[in-house]
Amino acid sequence: MKNHPAIILFSALIILTSSCKKKSFDPMTKSQGDFIGTWTGTLTTFKNNKQMKETGNFLIFPEEGGTLLGGIIYLSETRVFRQFQFQNGTLYFKVFNTDPSSPVCQNWNLSGYASFIDEITMDIRISGNECGNPGSEYVDWSGTLVQSPATKDTLPCFTFAKATNNWTYQVIKKSGDTCQIQKLIAQKTGDYFFTGESTHSCGWTNQNIPLKWNLTPAEFLIQDDATISIHPISIPIYAKPGVVYKTNLNQDTVTLTLLYTDVVVTTAIGDFICNQYIYTEPVAAVQGKITRSAYLWLNFHNGIIQQLVVNPVNDPDIKMQILTAKNF
Repeated sequence: MKNHPAIILFSALIILTSSCKKKSFDPMTKSQGDFIGTWTGTLTTFKNNKQMKETGNFLIFPEEGGTLLGGIIYLSETRVFRQFQFQNGTLYFKVFNTDPSSPVCQNWNLSGYASFIDEITMDIRISGNECGNPGSEYVDWSGTLVQSPATKDTLPCFTFAKATNNWTYQVIKKSGDTCQIQKLIAQKTGDYFFTGESTHSCGWTNQNIPLKWNLTPAEFLIQDDATISIHPISIPIYAKPGVVYKTNLNQDTVTLTLLYTDVVVTTAIGDFICNQYIYTEPVAAVQGKITRSAYLWLNFHNGIIQQLVVNPVNDPDIKMQILTAKNF
């Protein structure tokens, strides 16, 4: 029996078509590590009887220990999220309340998930109640993200801690005397935990003052640094101007408020664009505990630039310190 030319051509086309068929994409093959990086995209939702659309960046990073992921959302507001589950290639997360004491944020329960729709594109959904008048808080953000050329160094996140980094400050005491402090990060003892010491020429009893900072891209926690505060001070990247963030420590309450952004501070080594905060903490004084207030100017990529204490307690206490040198 002879093969008909048309049959032979049809068979060849079938073989050629099947050999060129693309392998289908399976999002379940993606691991947690595939989500780490910087992404950009546009999200939309419907709120207050109008369509809302925002474009921005998402920074996703491993948290301490690497078992969970955290992230920063840069849209009209900066928000922070933390993974609570990863299953079948999908990252599930909770979004932190940016103004927990506000009456219009009391119903906050924002959460979301992200999964890949192809090798380079993520689908992201964020829904639940955010801040808003009662009955109109619900949002259902959705959109797609692609990898972005932006890096931590170009985004507003905390990146200034690194082993061997050091800073030198000129100090003015309450008495008017001047001296110098040098802060050194001696080592990185965890993913985001840094220890070191502050040495000084200020005549205080302890020549070497311990320094312990916990610094993720989303939070700068001054855990132990007596040249700045007696109590731990937490500075979240999502702080909103005018909002008072409170931390209760035993019987003491510490507050932090972002006053201004994009403040230019001029130092001996140049100008730095800073966020200006005010924080308060209870401290011991002759007349009993008083609330000490201090201003702090912070640059996300260079660290603490300046501090001004409103009401130092004793003559040897710091009234002001300003950056005069750094090694990075």
